[in-house]
Amino acid sequence: MISRMATFHNYRSVANDMNRQQVKVQENQEQLASGKRLLTAGDDPVSSIYIQNFDQQNTQIEQSLKSITLARNRLDNEETAITEAENLLDDAKRKTMMMVNGSLSGDDRTAHKQDMQGLFDSFMNMVNTKDESGNFIFAGTQYSKQPFFRDNNGQVTYSGDSYQRMAKVAPSVEVPMNDAGDKLFMEVSNPYGDYQPDYQLQSGSLLLLSQASNTNDADQSAYRVEFATTSTGPAYKLFQNGSEVSSGSFDPGKGIQWGTLQVDLEGEIEDGDVIDLSRQDKVDVFDAFRRSIELSDSDVSDASASAELHQAVADLSEGFKHINRARSEIGTRLQTLDRQENMHEDFRIVMTQARGTLEDLDYATAVIDLNENMMALQASQQAFAKTKDLNLFNYI
Repeated sequence: MISRMATFHNYRSVANDMNRQQVKVQENQEQLASGKRLLTAGDDPVSSIYIQNFDQQNTQIEQSLKSITLARNRLDNEETAITEAENLLDDAKRKTMMMVNGSLSGDDRTAHKQDMQGLFDSFMNMVNTKDESGNFIFAGTQYSKQPFFRDNNGQVTYSGDSYQRMAKVAPSVEVPMNDAGDKLFMEVSNPYGDYQPDYQLQSGSLLLLSQASNTNDADQSAYRVEFATTSTGPAYKLFQNGSEVSSGSFDPGKGIQWGTLQVDLEGEIEDGDVIDLSRQDKVDVFDAFRRSIELSDSDVSDASASAELHQAVADLSEGFKHINRARSEIGTRLQTLDRQENMHEDFRIVMTQARGTLEDLDYATAVIDLNENMMALQASQQAFAKTKDLNLFNYI
């Protein structure tokens, strides 16, 4: 009977050694093909944990960068719309100022009215602008609903909300990516202070409200100022909710003072001029458009209409400033997005470098290891061949 001279233990030992060398060679080849030192977590458990943390941070960075891109697109769309709003408001202000000019004929005013109507139509189209996704820009968080509606009388209502959509561009940084339409166009600071005037002026009067303020926020009374001319100059009577509370000679340098109320006026006063003051901290540009269009039909000699046109000009001018400040705020947000994007990119570079020190392959060392393991494998294969061929026939 033919029998092997090597024991089964020696045979298995040589075979296992050859298999181990084959595994090492295969790992070397996979490392060289992938360029990675770590192929499995078992290659270096500690480094693998750090690499997993790097992957999680990289995922967060990618999400933040996507949010930044989305927010930038939204803000760019809003900035474009607001720039158009500024141009329309500026044109409307100029047209209204021209209507104040008493030298305009009736035909000229009719032409200006048509121009103002066209500007108002363009403005309404602008405030209902949609972005590339079909969302209304100025609807707050109700972006699927049209925000502004105008009735047959030119009155505009808002159906959105007053909130902003936020973009999380970093773990602790959120940036607004829109502005609610009511705050932009319907909550403009009153250019006259705390009150809006209603004029009842006599022919030839040039009286205009300059400023009316009240430091008592709880005072919501309606005030009325009646003027009369006397031999010593103009005089006034001040009424609060219909009751006379003050009277005297009118001094243009001091205005009218009563309690916490201060009223400053300008222009020439005619006997019988009346100004009603209603408490109003905010104005909206839609109402200024509407009044400008309505007042364009008034006679050029109507002093009250001319004063109200001045009022519309002031409201449109303040609306322009309000919108301009909003555009500046958008610019600040875009700068914040740029800074955050740069920070994310810089951190990703640092993180990639740190990960590379743990994961990337040193090709020179890997090639040396491969050559050594190849030589060891060849030796194991030769030893295995010699071992399995040992039998008694070799000695007969």
